[in-house]
Amino acid sequence: MQLTKREFLKTSVILGTSLAVPSFLNAQEAKETEKKTDITPQLKNTSFSWVRGFNYQPGYSSGSGGYEDGTGWSLWRDLKIDIIDRELSHGKELFPDMTAVRLWLPYNVYLVQPKQFLEDFSKFIDIVGKLKLRAMIVLFNAWHGTPDFGGFYQGSFQSMSKEQLDKTFKFVDDILDRHGEDERIYAWDLCNEPDLRVSLDLYYSWLKQLHDRIKSRKEKTVLTISNCAGLRAVKKYEPLSDILGPHPYFTYRQPDDYHQNPQDYDDKVVGYKSNLDSYVKFANEVNKPIIATEIGWGDLIDAGRIEKLRVELSSVNERKIGWMIHALCHSPVADLHRPEYGPVASVGYMGCIEPDGSLRPHHEIIRDFLKQ
Repeated sequence: MQLTKREFLKTSVILGTSLAVPSFLNAQEAKETEKKTDITPQLKNTSFSWVRGFNYQPGYSSGSGGYEDGTGWSLWRDLKIDIIDRELSHGKELFPDMTAVRLWLPYNVYLVQPKQFLEDFSKFIDIVGKLKLRAMIVLFNAWHGTPDFGGFYQGSFQSMSKEQLDKTFKFVDDILDRHGEDERIYAWDLCNEPDLRVSLDLYYSWLKQLHDRIKSRKEKTVLTISNCAGLRAVKKYEPLSDILGPHPYFTYRQPDDYHQNPQDYDDKVVGYKSNLDSYVKFANEVNKPIIATEIGWGDLIDAGRIEKLRVELSSVNERKIGWMIHALCHSPVADLHRPEYGPVASVGYMGCIEPDGSLRPHHEIIRDFLKQ
């Protein structure tokens, strides 16, 4: 005969075995606690969990072979819209279930040729719409690589005059006048990685002005600020973000001797997932969605890169977090090419499609995560 917990307690008292009761209860409670601990926190606001795609930088260069290849200036001052059309179309063919792309704008090109820039941007968005994708637009950038895509340095930003800062607001006004109600654009990223190296109060003040200006317009815009400085930065920019936009990269390659000594690597995976859990718990507190606007830490070794992606993609999907891999294809932009095409930093190579249009080895597994 099976006894309920209540019946067991009563019987134990009668039989004088009350000393066994606490150990029984403790064992049961320990199992229940263990089960609760093993449950992965789920994102409650899943309004942007459908976002699954890639950051995109064009694969062509200026042809000079110099430092400016791979900069926003080089790619946008003479935008090759036919190549962009071909690359994005090919990306959709290789990854038919992708839903979104994240596009970076070069503010310095707008300053020099504003009319042409705005026309080119509209053509870019036409291609996104033709492929039935939706875009997140990165308005400003604070990340710097080699070559430098372009953006605000600490020193240059601090020395900008009020007139120069006002131009940044006009840049946004001009873009939103054209595309503020464009359904092909689902969100606007105010600034990529403003806290990457140095946290500046001036940055926050400017971003708040930018946020307030956009929110005061008639359009119903969705805003985010992407960052890679952990939960601290996510919390800092949450008041200015309708979507939380962390860059939760997993930076460790599985060692060759993993099966002999898995503990250290497994601990890193557990730590990575715990970090994601902290994002989810905070997002649930403020009732906001999350998009990991960059994942896919690089590697010159194809199998090493895909192992990192496997950890990242399985973890974000499990928590219902939207995501965009950095990046769709080979490009002269920093971190998106192999050594024979230019300087490579410690991050390695982050492209998913090779220069000849072939899928990078092992990267076909991305398709499975797109379908989940």
